[in-house]
Amino acid sequence: MRFIPHLQNLIRPLVEYRVALAVGLSAACGIVLQSLYPVHEEDPLLRLILLERPRIFYAVIESYNLFLYSTPFLVFSMLFSLVYVHLYRADQEQIAGALPPCPDPFTRQELSLVVGELHRQLVPRPSPVPQWLTIPERGLYTGTFIVGATGSGKTLGLILPAMRQLFAYRANDSERKLSGIVLEVKGDLCDQLREILTWCGRAPDYVEVSLDGDLRYNPLNNSLDPYAQAFNIASIITSIWGKGKEPFWQQSYTDLVRYVILLHRIRDGYLTMVDLFRTVISAGCLEDMLIEVGCRFSQTKYIGIGIDAYQEHESLLSSLGFVWRKDADQHLAVWTKELEQLLLQQTNAEFFLYTRKTFAPEQQDSFGWVQYWYWEHWKFFRSEVKTSIVQGIVVFLSLFATDPQVRRVFCPPKELYDGKPCASDPKGRILPSFDDLIESGKVVGLKFPVALNPALAKTIGTMMKVDYQRAVMLRIPRMAAEPDRYFRPTVFICDEYQNFATVGGDNPTGDERFLSISRQPKCIPIVATQSISSLTEALPNEGVKTLLQAFRTKIFLSTADPDTARFASELCGKADKTRISYTVSESSSNANVGWLSGRTASSKGSVSASKQYQKRPEPLFEENVFLHLKNAQAVILAFDGITPWSATYCYLKLDFLPLTMTWFDQERIGFDPERICA
Repeated sequence: MRFIPHLQNLIRPLVEYRVALAVGLSAACGIVLQSLYPVHEEDPLLRLILLERPRIFYAVIESYNLFLYSTPFLVFSMLFSLVYVHLYRADQEQIAGALPPCPDPFTRQELSLVVGELHRQLVPRPSPVPQWLTIPERGLYTGTFIVGATGSGKTLGLILPAMRQLFAYRANDSERKLSGIVLEVKGDLCDQLREILTWCGRAPDYVEVSLDGDLRYNPLNNSLDPYAQAFNIASIITSIWGKGKEPFWQQSYTDLVRYVILLHRIRDGYLTMVDLFRTVISAGCLEDMLIEVGCRFSQTKYIGIGIDAYQEHESLLSSLGFVWRKDADQHLAVWTKELEQLLLQQTNAEFFLYTRKTFAPEQQDSFGWVQYWYWEHWKFFRSEVKTSIVQGIVVFLSLFATDPQVRRVFCPPKELYDGKPCASDPKGRILPSFDDLIESGKVVGLKFPVALNPALAKTIGTMMKVDYQRAVMLRIPRMAAEPDRYFRPTVFICDEYQNFATVGGDNPTGDERFLSISRQPKCIPIVATQSISSLTEALPNEGVKTLLQAFRTKIFLSTADPDTARFASELCGKADKTRISYTVSESSSNANVGWLSGRTASSKGSVSASKQYQKRPEPLFEENVFLHLKNAQAVILAFDGITPWSATYCYLKLDFLPLTMTWFDQERIGFDPERICA
């Protein structure tokens, strides 16, 4: 039988203070009974006892007075015990106390994040004195990792409230408002981010990269080392088309892409994924580029003839080694004294002598290694091996080459980066560098739903993440050089993190490397994933262990993955708990079997029972707890930047619900915003 809360409110004080009430009521009853039924000391029998045995007389009188008080105490104690056993519903029927006011993110003096409500640490029951679980600024820099199955409340209970609080902090202060980047795969989080920034009064700070926008972003046009870029591309190829035990293919992808990127940078100072695709897929393109760039570095003199003069004397000049060079707008041939004399004697064509421009010594050195790799290594690969390597890369690079929208947004022409008019893309604007975006307080959103092209969404998101991380880490030397300058915090938010995670011992841009030093450049990483298994599947070897140790705050919502539940239970730790065990034994003597019943019987027997208490370490939260967490209910291991907090239940505030009601009150209504607001 469930009693209405008002009845429980009446019963609760009776139960909680039953001993004090029993003592008080029994004292009152004793006084009344003593006045109504006093001892008649004039009774002849009592007077005789007083004369003959005074000690017995006083013992009888005091016992009588004591019973006037003790008997009511026993009666009241029994009544209160019956109420406790049969009518009282303990904590599960309690109504949570009122929440304290939640700090307004617009008026907070210190940066912090309110995660949710705190009630009782180890049991999912309301507390009469709930509190807010608040992570201070120094704890936010150490990373927050969120795990929860679909529909558990990751986005509504954590991602959206975190964006609302962080981007509202100092929203009107151009020097202190937070910058950031938001990566997602569903396509709706960026729209919600725009609404939140508008609510914060920061609509102009939103920068969106999408297929239907006018911003252009080339993930290869940055200062990242060619090897790091090549490794990222090879890692993405391997993760999309399967991870094999043989590392040869990923190493070969990395090697080829690395030197092609380096060659393009030496020749043009710029390249796109389409340039990479055309160079790799063409059998002679790479060799032609080597020859062309080699000519630029050569100190050999050249003879140049214009196109009109060449056409006039083509019958003579075509056999002399002249080659058309678009960059020089001339037909060029290597100078020799004999060639110069021949042109002077047999033609009246205008020609000139010149030496090609030399490059910086470091470029010449890099080109020398590209040449050495090509002629001493790549050239000796068997054709079928080279075909397999090229095919693996081309399948990936074709994602950028075949779709006009993708090519327009992520492979912009060099003219746009040079600030020149571009006839092929007159409305295009280049996405500013992440260095500028971070320092100017902009918030970047990548709106590229995974449903459009899963492989391409993963590629663009991963490379944009790496570009952002590089810009954040470059703040470290600037902070050291300008200790008196205020550097604004920046936020990295990633939903469905398993699609963008990179980690590994040989990965030069692994997330664990970034997270290990993200505290110093004031970056706030917040990532969410569905399960540990999904993250393990996306990362090579034991990379997930290396990655997870970099996040100091971990939030576990409901999960359907046993591995996640096991990991969470182990991470929450153990505590000594008392276990009670009972043993019942029966013994008999002179046992015999009845002839008719066939049962054993004995003339003598005994039964004994024993009760044992034993302390042993038990998990604070069993695996089963994480499999049965309710919506917006979590177990959190928080870190405030100095001290790790013990694992505890935490109740999230869904973004569309008011902050004044407790989670238990909202659950009773059913998390219906219309009913709650009514």
